[in-house]
Amino acid sequence: MTKTFGKLFLTNLAVTLIGFFILDMRVHIARAEYGVFILLGVGIALVLTVVVSKVFLRPIQQIEQAAQKITQGDFKSRLSILRQDELGDLASHLNQMSVDLQNKIAEIMRDKNELQAILSSMVEGVVVINKDERIVLLSAPVYEMFELRSRDVIGKSYWEVIRHEEINSLLKEAMVHRRSIEKEITIISPQERHFSVQVSAVLVNPDRLSGVVAVFHDITELKRLDRMRAEFVANVSHEFKTPLTTIKGFVETLQDGAILDKEKAKRFLDIIHKHTERLEYLVNDLLSLAAIESQESQLQLEPYDIGVLIDSVVSLFKKQIEDKSLQLNVTVARNIPKVRVDYHKIEQAFSNLLDNAIKFTPRGGTVTIHAQSEKGGVRIDFKDTGIGIEADHLPRLFERFYRVDKGRSRDMGGTGLGLAIVKHLIQAHQGKISVESQLEEGTTFSVFLPIASSIS
Repeated sequence: MTKTFGKLFLTNLAVTLIGFFILDMRVHIARAEYGVFILLGVGIALVLTVVVSKVFLRPIQQIEQAAQKITQGDFKSRLSILRQDELGDLASHLNQMSVDLQNKIAEIMRDKNELQAILSSMVEGVVVINKDERIVLLSAPVYEMFELRSRDVIGKSYWEVIRHEEINSLLKEAMVHRRSIEKEITIISPQERHFSVQVSAVLVNPDRLSGVVAVFHDITELKRLDRMRAEFVANVSHEFKTPLTTIKGFVETLQDGAILDKEKAKRFLDIIHKHTERLEYLVNDLLSLAAIESQESQLQLEPYDIGVLIDSVVSLFKKQIEDKSLQLNVTVARNIPKVRVDYHKIEQAFSNLLDNAIKFTPRGGTVTIHAQSEKGGVRIDFKDTGIGIEADHLPRLFERFYRVDKGRSRDMGGTGLGLAIVKHLIQAHQGKISVESQLEEGTTFSVFLPIASSIS
């Protein structure tokens, strides 16, 4: 800047000297000559003013305009002031500052977009709160978790947005005590959901709190699976305990002397044999279900005629049908395409469905099996005229050990696993199974199997 001020000083000095020169000339020249010199002096002053303006004032105005653009966020414009003085240096530094700011802001935006992409892809919900208890970040899953209708939540107090006393207490505790907290919470409305919440205080240094970060892990499915596991263990234990208790009781009775009474001994042994068979069926069903679910049992897929499969299954139940005087109707539509299945697995599934139809149809009733083509596959209906099933039971009918009438099912020799096995076998073939039922009218199980050409 010293050079610039020097030049300005010299310019002003020159103008002043010219002025003195003109005044001095007034004393020594005539009035006519005086007017000429006045005009000459004014012209020289105007030229010098234009030069000073062009050399010094215009670059300063350009620098001022560039600085205003930078403050407005425009970092693209550059100054073209090629001078070897302070103004040239200032313009060069301003250009470099503009480039550096543009690069820094671009880097910040990239980091912000990466963070947003990471948060958007996370299943967990994330809430970030500053030291003033206001929300600065809320990931997309949180809106769904707490059913937030408004997206305008940034800058609002967390307790205005998250209307859950237990969660707000956790956030407050982490902020006040400046520590991490982990807890499981349950949200009842509108539907029961379980979350594992981890809340951590963010400290710039031990004495300065920046804010709080809360991460919500949805563990609803884990809780459901854990509950199913507990129910499964309880059901298996109960299913084993009942026949084992009966077997033990009759064995002890035989040991106490009943074995000497041939008639009682035979009756007791028949009962023991019956419950032993029930245990065997239960174990076999459990092993079958475990093999299907773990996919240890590989399917041997081959094209088969659905009519041949149905006839094979029906032949296994002729005696039971005759014993109950049931009417069996089997209809297979013409030109049904072949299905690509594991013969023995589908035979097992169809056998379970026909066995259920026979068991729950009263004497003299009707059992119908109907097969027809459907878009992309074949539909097979197993329909009975039995007692029917209440609508409340239908959604859980394919669960393991679920029984509509527990006592009646056990009396008929059921293990409670048959329909669960059927469902898994059909799904293993990329098929579907559904059920419809009306009380006192009967039940229909519908199986859909894809045709051979549609299975990859």
